[in-house]
Amino acid sequence: GRKLLVIGEVNDQQPIVYGDNWMHISEFDYFVENPTPSTIFSRMEPGEEERAIGKHVLELIGNGDTFQMGLGAIPEALVAGLHMKNDLGVHSEMFPTDLPALVMEGVITNKRKPIHSGITVASFCLGNHVMYEYVRENPVCKFYPVSYTNNPAVIAQIPNMRAINMGLLVDLSGQIVSEGIGHRMISGPGGQLDFQIGTYYSKGGRAMTLVKSARTLKEGRLVSSIVAELPLSSPVTVPRHYADCI
Repeated sequence: GRKLLVIGEVNDQQPIVYGDNWMHISEFDYFVENPTPSTIFSRMEPGEEERAIGKHVLELIGNGDTFQMGLGAIPEALVAGLHMKNDLGVHSEMFPTDLPALVMEGVITNKRKPIHSGITVASFCLGNHVMYEYVRENPVCKFYPVSYTNNPAVIAQIPNMRAINMGLLVDLSGQIVSEGIGHRMISGPGGQLDFQIGTYYSKGGRAMTLVKSARTLKEGRLVSSIVAELPLSSPVTVPRHYADCI
């Protein structure tokens, strides 16, 4: 068949990281240099509601558990409480935003994971210069493709897995909407369903969907996020038979 043209973008500002993300120079036809500084991710400031939900989630995370966490103000509130835990593991799509501090304090050790013991595994990280310097050539941080990190068969091998993700709406049958409401798209599915299924088959696993009970519309009206039926055309991110804990 026809050979594909492969162009690699080279950025000397990005940290060199370990894991399954290396390609040999012979696999490329051309290179383009783009020395753009790494993106600095501004952390979300959790409010009173986010902190309240975070406290409920912390009750379901025990010492030695392995967790996956998505983006959002509620996960940010949760990270602050993790400083009280011990020997946690990370197998995630994204590295936790406070990973360097949690490792330094001995909160995250990964030592109880049966696979990648002692190593934090994810596909990408967002953060500040502290985060990017921490992952640079660090043998206890490894980056893998999402085809591996998000593979439910891989996730299921980790006991006491904790999947922690945000939702927008949930109906009374347990259908979880995390991408948009009606025809208005807000985000994409990401790895939420992958981790929901993998955690379902993890021994002692628990998948948690974080949803505010109500949301405020633009005109200031408060409406419930727990509904009898979903608005027409709302995409279901997690089907009801994988809902677990909301």
